[in-house]
Amino acid sequence: MGYINFKEEVFVAQKQLKNRKKNNENLFNDMVKHKDLAKNYKPCKTYSYKIFNEDEFGKKGILDEDKFSTIENKDILCSKFIGCKFDNIKFKECRFIGCTFEGCEFGKGGVAFENCSFLKEDSNSKPSLNKYDNFSCTFIQCDIYAKFLNCVLAFVIFEHCKIKNTNFEQSDMNSVIIKDSELDMIIISDCDLCGVKVFSTYIKDLEFRDKFQTKLDEKSFFDKISIRNKTKEEYEGIYMVYQTIADKFKENSLENNFGEYYYLCKTTQRKALKFIPKMESYLYWLTCGYGERPEYAIYSSLVIILVFAILYLFFGVEVEEQVVIYNLTTIKNLTLPKFLGDFNEAITLSIGAFGAVGTINCEPTPISYILTNLEILIGIIMMGLGIGTLTRKVVR
Repeated sequence: MGYINFKEEVFVAQKQLKNRKKNNENLFNDMVKHKDLAKNYKPCKTYSYKIFNEDEFGKKGILDEDKFSTIENKDILCSKFIGCKFDNIKFKECRFIGCTFEGCEFGKGGVAFENCSFLKEDSNSKPSLNKYDNFSCTFIQCDIYAKFLNCVLAFVIFEHCKIKNTNFEQSDMNSVIIKDSELDMIIISDCDLCGVKVFSTYIKDLEFRDKFQTKLDEKSFFDKISIRNKTKEEYEGIYMVYQTIADKFKENSLENNFGEYYYLCKTTQRKALKFIPKMESYLYWLTCGYGERPEYAIYSSLVIILVFAILYLFFGVEVEEQVVIYNLTTIKNLTLPKFLGDFNEAITLSIGAFGAVGTINCEPTPISYILTNLEILIGIIMMGLGIGTLTRKVVR
């Protein structure tokens, strides 16, 4: 059984998203109605409390970052940007509070956010001690090509977005929710991803470039990635994403989370292998679930015991000095009670051989000793695999 229940985690994330949207909506309505609630901010008259439809911000063309137009030290409160274009523009030390970006394009030369905040954490209610609004921004159906440097993105919602060639550097991404989106060529450097939820999202390419360490915790969740094209290249890309996530959990000493994404990595990688490596991978999966499923060793052992029990009936079993051996003639005259009795003896012999403990009432015929030796060898290997896998899980 897996450590992560993906269906349950998705359900929890959906509920969390619903509650966050409701919280944002209530706080948005309050701040629009009572603008004095923004007492700790200086709302920019140009961009705050407005609805922008299909407006363009920045410079035209494809420019380098040093040639971007700059908006600096602005508090942008409770505005909606619908179908807008942001090209070749840098927001520096700006605070976006309760803003919604819907159907927007952040493109051409890209958009840079430097030392910006997308969260209103302090509470307007009284008493406000130890209370947090967590009033965040929302991106819906946006195409994003951007760089977020030293930003506060905590509690931000990305829904139905395409995020490509985007860097998140030294940013607080605590409890970010990404749903029904597509991530391609994403680079994360020294960010806080504690509590992040990424689900129903297609991840093509994800990379961590840390000088120190990106933080994850047990609440951080990345959903399984749905396969679209079933090509070798796609399987290779997705298994590398799983491996990247697994390694990052391991760096954060979250061994159980690491194990789950390592398992997903190996099961996806198997589909991209050639025939012989694929068969080896299948064997590794069936016997111990890539070292992450101890119960697989039990299931495989039971199947092996049953298979060898049937083989013993055809190769011969000696029971109380009488040889039981099945062929086409004996099968025709076989009765159910007789078969059950013979199969019971064969099972007993198979269990004894698998556990290398032997039996009392029955023994293999000379030709069946080949099977017995083989089963003893397999049994020793399987017990070693089972104990090793179980020990690995228990130690974690």
